[in-house]
Amino acid sequence: MKICKLLRKAAAFALAAVTALSAVPATTAFAAGDIGTISFTHTYDGAGNAIRYNSSANIGGHTAGGTGEYKYRMFVDGETAFCLQPGVPLKTGNTLAKASSNTWNALSADQKKAVGLALLYGYQGNSGNLSGSDDEKWLATQTLVWEFVTGCRQAASPYSQTSTTVYSLHFGSNYANSGARAAYDQIVSFMTRHSTIPSFMSAGKKDITKELAYKDGKYSLTLTDKNNSLSEYSFTSSDSNVKVSKSGNKLTITSKKAIDGKARITATRNNTPTVSSGAKMIAYGDPNLQDVITGVENVDTMTAYINVETPTGTVALKKTSEDGVVAGISFTIKGDGFNKTVKTDKDGNITVEGLFPGSYTVTEQSIDRYEPQKTQTVTIIGGKTSTVTFSNTLKRGSLEVVKTSEDNLVEGVKFHLYGTSLSGLAVDEYAVTDKNGLAKFENVLISSGTPYTLEEVDTAIRYVVPASQTAPIEWKKVTKRSFTNILKKF
Repeated sequence: MKICKLLRKAAAFALAAVTALSAVPATTAFAAGDIGTISFTHTYDGAGNAIRYNSSANIGGHTAGGTGEYKYRMFVDGETAFCLQPGVPLKTGNTLAKASSNTWNALSADQKKAVGLALLYGYQGNSGNLSGSDDEKWLATQTLVWEFVTGCRQAASPYSQTSTTVYSLHFGSNYANSGARAAYDQIVSFMTRHSTIPSFMSAGKKDITKELAYKDGKYSLTLTDKNNSLSEYSFTSSDSNVKVSKSGNKLTITSKKAIDGKARITATRNNTPTVSSGAKMIAYGDPNLQDVITGVENVDTMTAYINVETPTGTVALKKTSEDGVVAGISFTIKGDGFNKTVKTDKDGNITVEGLFPGSYTVTEQSIDRYEPQKTQTVTIIGGKTSTVTFSNTLKRGSLEVVKTSEDNLVEGVKFHLYGTSLSGLAVDEYAVTDKNGLAKFENVLISSGTPYTLEEVDTAIRYVVPASQTAPIEWKKVTKRSFTNILKKF
């Protein structure tokens, strides 16, 4: 501890000398409040030892650091600041213009964002979650600021280190500065995790869409996060019927109802450090001096997205009919929130896609020439085609002819029934009486508005030929007609 006290005294003398040497007024005049005055303090690790540079490096034509040289911490008007130009001179008492840093202005948008993120996850916005002394946390943050400014670290996620030049200034075999290095590693980890999203999601709202599988009366999907980041996010759904739950590295999305269109699941990162909404980063500069930055500000909320939709199925209907007419026949398909009438094509087919899983009824439009078809129920399964078949049978009826004669000979008499059926098919049938004089025409196509013609044929020469009769045939009914043979008289 005596050594530490001696170091602090030596530092005090050195700083006083620096202040004295830099007391010459600056040539540029600024309005009050537009300039900041620089001051420095020594930095100390957790054990009270002065922090020193591990090495030196030429960066942009300036020599930064120096093995064993003390590491000083800078302030602007008493507010913690961070150097933007390694090796560029700056002394106690120098003044810099507010918001006038050419160095800062020359940085890319990504570099500025990376510096802001380092400040937020580092000393300025997250000091309470970093290990080490106050100075060690500051040095860890300063190291990252330099890395981003000089290009020694990528300015976009995952913020990979591209050169150890800056890193070696502060950490190495000469002076490990292990406490500051631990804090540095923590900030890097925080920043990397900040931009890490669940592996099955995207930063783009419309980039990814998945289908929920239908099973046991509900839709569901379970996704595995290879980035192990689910615990760092909270999840919301744009559809109140779609629920989200997480367990370990698995996210399960469920819905008891079919989704109308798509539902968007939004993941929002938790525990991102926040500061006052009015807090801002301010860069100070002077063309002849080292530029610095102070403050911190909030970053955009880190979000990720995945869209889900209900899987749809298809119904394929096949129509056949006894008379071969299969085109243009109407069917009505009904389900939960679905009601549509469609017609068969020339081959008797209907295909309806985009149906949500569930039960649907299929009803054929009644056509007078066909026997009514029963309504059928078809179950639609997501991603599959369900088939339903309808086969039309033409309506039929029967005709019974009772034969009598004066000589009571009634067996073997032939009758002819002919005409055009309601279906347009020709009817041309014969029947012969039995011993009781009964002739039956069975399963005869029903007639149209014009009844069939019924006549006795091959009438025995002894009889007067009876006149033909009309005979309408109705569905499931028996039409009765009678003929009497009268003997010829001479």
